[in-house]
Amino acid sequence: MILEKLKENKIVAVIRAKDHQQTREYIGACVKGGIKSLELTYSIPDVCELIKEYSQQEDLLVGVGSVLNKKMALDAIEAGAKYVVSPGYSEEVNTVCKEKNILYLPGCMTVTEIMKAMDAGNKMIKLFPGDLFGAKFVKSIKAPIPNVEIMPTGGVTTENVKEWFENGVSCVGAGSSLIKGSTEDIEKTAREFVKLIKELEM
Repeated sequence: MILEKLKENKIVAVIRAKDHQQTREYIGACVKGGIKSLELTYSIPDVCELIKEYSQQEDLLVGVGSVLNKKMALDAIEAGAKYVVSPGYSEEVNTVCKEKNILYLPGCMTVTEIMKAMDAGNKMIKLFPGDLFGAKFVKSIKAPIPNVEIMPTGGVTTENVKEWFENGVSCVGAGSSLIKGSTEDIEKTAREFVKLIKELEM
């Protein structure tokens, strides 16, 4: 089950890049650093070609991000995306994912949005932008809605990743804090993320 795999891998590399070569370099660095879940966003030109290629690698869990409408969702699912992530909640994307039996992680900011997304049958929501709320917000949400699975994206860093998990998130999405500097820097940051998360399990 994809949801369980995401929770098991605990961190998703959110990848934005200007072209395919840069994307490959970013993916290579993240994977070398131990990250197995990838969110290839629609800000990458012709992203579906890369989804098609990387989704065939059994050790990787490849999803699509920045999905805004039905066509984007369908194209990515057809290319092999195992899960779909949006910056907000989209009814038509939700419908497509339910029809295709694909995990949908809609972006939510408020408790009302989270309740709406859950009512529509979604098990995990993306708390976005995470840096506007901080980790304590998760604890507050989970008090009245304990069964919500939350993946914060935006504002997750090596400095605060433990705090996010300690406040009840199921996994985290790391974008700009991970994908910066050289490929060596990215690999090093990925290793640090993985190491810090492993320490929580001890």
